Amino acid sequence: MNNIQRQQYFKRLELSEVDKTYAGLKALQEQHMKKIPFENLDVVVGRDILLSPEYLFNKIVERKRGGYCFELNLLYASLLSSLGFKPKPVMGRVWLRNPKQMPPRNHLAHLLTLEEKTYLTDVGFGALAPRVPLDINSSQEIEDGDGIVRIINTAPNQYMVQRKVASQWENQYSFEDIEISHDDIQIANFFMSKSESSHFYQHRFIGIFTEDGRMGLFDNKLTKRIGINTVESSDVSTPEKWLSTLKNTFNMELDFSDNELSILFSINRG
Repeated sequence: MNNIQRQQYFKRLELSEVDKTYAGLKALQEQHMKKIPFENLDVVVGRDILLSPEYLFNKIVERKRGGYCFELNLLYASLLSSLGFKPKPVMGRVWLRNPKQMPPRNHLAHLLTLEEKTYLTDVGFGALAPRVPLDINSSQEIEDGDGIVRIINTAPNQYMVQRKVASQWENQYSFEDIEISHDDIQIANFFMSKSESSHFYQHRFIGIFTEDGRMGLFDNKLTKRIGINTVESSDVSTPEKWLSTLKNTFNMELDFSDNELSILFSINRG
């Protein structure tokens, strides 16, 4: 990523240059989660999810779209690298809703070493994601603006991200501090974007963090969250209202063809 692209990226984030410190990294992650939405709409309409830096920059920065974990975190890693950080990709297993079987490695995040500590930084998880970078070698409870989060070490080089919900720790995702290849990422991205068993293939997900919570649009259900508590919920029942919500709440406009829009709204996802 060159200097001009970096400045465009910072403009998209409404952020000035940051220092190569924990404070700078924290500001970058928090602002990224508030300005660039998590969304999977290209998956729903059948577009290929391309992961080249050029394509991701065009989609997310220039066309002001969002993306899901592979898109958001890969572009974010390019920005981090251009600032002198050295992000290391890790693959995660998502444990939301207490799956009965071990889930696959289908989430991407990054580790980086800073000030002699190794941090997890992630702008592409959505849901109850940590809003701040977390030290993977400390199980200290951290207030991140939405509530309390932590990382625990579950086995050698294995970690679990957790959030406290109603006085109980809920698993978010686990990861291993091991080397992975670009092909590992490509394979997981292909499955999550093309397999009919992928939840991203079956449902529309859009979400963006706010100063005090998160706005989410799951299929036709719009929710407002303060902290981790849902305080408002409403139905977005028509395509016209849905597209208006996309623009007004998530600052997104689609460049979909009429056929793609037909696919987007072809299934009654209530």
